[in-house]
Amino acid sequence: METKATTLERPRAVQMAAAVLMLTPVLDLMMSQRTGAQVFNGLSWVLIFAAGASLMIRHKLAWMVGIVLCFVIIASTGYSLMKEMNYADPVISTARLLDCLLILFIVGTVTFFFRYPYLDRRQNWFAPTGNRYAISTAVLLGGVETKTLDLSYTGARIALPPQSSYKAGDTVTVQLSEINDIQCKARVIDVKEDHVRVRFDGVSTTDKDLIRQWLSTQNLQKV
Repeated sequence: METKATTLERPRAVQMAAAVLMLTPVLDLMMSQRTGAQVFNGLSWVLIFAAGASLMIRHKLAWMVGIVLCFVIIASTGYSLMKEMNYADPVISTARLLDCLLILFIVGTVTFFFRYPYLDRRQNWFAPTGNRYAISTAVLLGGVETKTLDLSYTGARIALPPQSSYKAGDTVTVQLSEINDIQCKARVIDVKEDHVRVRFDGVSTTDKDLIRQWLSTQNLQKV
């Protein structure tokens, strides 16, 4: 059984890095008001703040957006440094270079935490997270009646019927007898002595929604 999603570890280093990014435009604005010089322009302020805000959201897509924004900031700042090399204030140029190095370090930090147990391995990029629920419900695995051990809209853990033999990578037919007899192809992704873990392939959006709605009405515990 996989670790519960509620036991995910908090990526505190990423949160601190995100906070630094979000504070950078504020500090730069305060410095410009006092000294008349600023490290970044208005567009860079927006990009830096947006990158920090994205990294505050613990989701694969949000973190990827934050990483992309960081690279945009580095590229934009690097271009400005090259363009203004001969006449820019050395102090401002040095500050920009140090900020670029800091952002690179932040990208490296986020990349390190871009994995379980800091992100839910069942989390999708765009669709809702495929939360699994402990439930025993009737299912046909390859035409043979058995029971699920847990179920989500993306896959299931199914008890192996007697005399059955599967290996990882096999494609099987799964029919959820108690959920409108939904039938789909599934790929075996893990095989144990008494059960197999399968991922549904080719399930329609309507059937996915039906599975999610059915699970939500059963008052089940996540696994």
